[in-house]
Amino acid sequence: MESVDLVVVGAGVHGLSVSKTYKSANPLASILILDRNSTIGGVWAQDKLYPGLKTNNHIGSFEFSDYPMNRDGFSENDHIPGQVVHIYLHDYAEKNDLLQHVRFNCSVISAEDKGQDGWVVTVMDEADPGSMPMKIKAAKLVVATGLTSDPFLPTFEGQDNFSAPIYHSSEFAKELNGLGPFKKVVILSGAKFSWDIASAYASAGVSVDWIIRASGHGPCYMTPNRLTPWKIIPELLLQTRLITWLSPCIWGDADGYGLIRWFFHQTWLGRKIVDWFFQWMEKGVVGPNGYANHPETAKLRPWDDIFWIGTNRGLLNYDIDFFELVRNGNIRIHIADITHLSHHTIHLSDSQTLSADVLICGTGWKHTPTIKFISDKELGLPSTSPKTSSPYTHRADTKILSTFPKLASQPPHRPNLKPMNSSKIGSLTEPYRLYRFMVPPSFIKARTLAFAGAYRSPAVPLIAQTQALWITAFFGNQIGNLQGSGKEFEDHIMYETVLHSQFGKWRHPRGFGDCFPEIWFDSLPYMDLMLAEVGVEGYRKTSWWRECFEPYQLADYKGVVEEWKEKRKEKSL
Repeated sequence: MESVDLVVVGAGVHGLSVSKTYKSANPLASILILDRNSTIGGVWAQDKLYPGLKTNNHIGSFEFSDYPMNRDGFSENDHIPGQVVHIYLHDYAEKNDLLQHVRFNCSVISAEDKGQDGWVVTVMDEADPGSMPMKIKAAKLVVATGLTSDPFLPTFEGQDNFSAPIYHSSEFAKELNGLGPFKKVVILSGAKFSWDIASAYASAGVSVDWIIRASGHGPCYMTPNRLTPWKIIPELLLQTRLITWLSPCIWGDADGYGLIRWFFHQTWLGRKIVDWFFQWMEKGVVGPNGYANHPETAKLRPWDDIFWIGTNRGLLNYDIDFFELVRNGNIRIHIADITHLSHHTIHLSDSQTLSADVLICGTGWKHTPTIKFISDKELGLPSTSPKTSSPYTHRADTKILSTFPKLASQPPHRPNLKPMNSSKIGSLTEPYRLYRFMVPPSFIKARTLAFAGAYRSPAVPLIAQTQALWITAFFGNQIGNLQGSGKEFEDHIMYETVLHSQFGKWRHPRGFGDCFPEIWFDSLPYMDLMLAEVGVEGYRKTSWWRECFEPYQLADYKGVVEEWKEKRKEKSL
């Protein structure tokens, strides 16, 4: 049986970052990166790209701090084309000598816990369907597949008689030129991916009918390229300490500004300022988009207060005026549910019927890894049955609501909201329960398992490289606050885990906070928390003024791995 020190599942942003950091800290370690795609990139792999695909991030905000992206030919207003991201990640892997460790077209079927001996991972070679499963022994295992690796595709009554393709939006790139031969396209879902696909087809002259479920979450917030009136780049606004203070965050005190956070969330005046800020932010999104200027664009106005949503939002990163495509009838919007399908026809709950050559579903993802874990220990994955976290939830809820009284006034229940069939989200009773959103509490002492990327955030590269450092330190038993033992220590770990994961339920009830972390305004304090635990300075600016009011960017975190390695070296002397 092949044996390695570390197996990383996934060759996307998180998998590459973990592999590079672990290799830097452990140059003699044997590392194997397994990915079911045929190229580097994860969601940015070559076969997942399509014409017009761009990041929500502007140039300079989607890269690793130690490897700046080439800015030639780009302005600060530009979003990054998908092909550029793919090439960047491939070059990053090549520069850091990671390609030799990658095994493409490999699907991980199962992982069996062997205690202190690590894991036995079973893989299949996707390029050779007739091959037998292979087993690999790994001392450490990192699952870096994120939350967008396994598409959720609903089923519909009558779909066997539809006689036209039904596929998930993630398969868009598989069609010829991204568009295929279709002339009558129907799209389901109000998520950002559906906006992208509607834009691609409509701008090419293809007829588009866009269904947004009446029983769903509605259309997502779409932010202009700049937030008025100061023309602020949205992702940089979120990475400014002053702004992070205005959003409730249960781990927020990790940034050292607990008194300021207390003022904003515990006092009458502070809460008024918070309310004003989120009203300003919502107007900065809704106003410029001009939803009320036309009866069809009015259907795209988000249904929820921006304060309560999570990561169900995007940026208008198109080269054309998207709303003009709606106003001129190229895109027709239907707020209804699909009741059933018949031959090339989609029947809606408002009695309309739509003729279709294809039905494309932007219906999201399954939120648990596709890997079958074989272990007696709890893995902290979403579940439909109560687990050992249950005794801690009441205590965590009490702490959250006493710290942030605003969260006690939740938005009203929407009676017609229901999950799509086969969706596990609606019936989940347990979200991800991972310590620091990375490690199952039951594996804190064994130090053989970690999850990277089990969250959603616009600050992916920032968080990815910090998680990679934390996981590397964790595997090396170099996180001081995890050196304890006994019942009191275990209770503390479990409570912290439940407190942080339970927070999402209250903070983002109109998103997916009750299933997984949605780190929107919270990325800076989250990185502060991780950096403090590995012993690296989180304040990266040169003055208090800049620390509070200047946006954090990737360059501010350049050298954190080297700083940690130097501190580790000093401790060993």
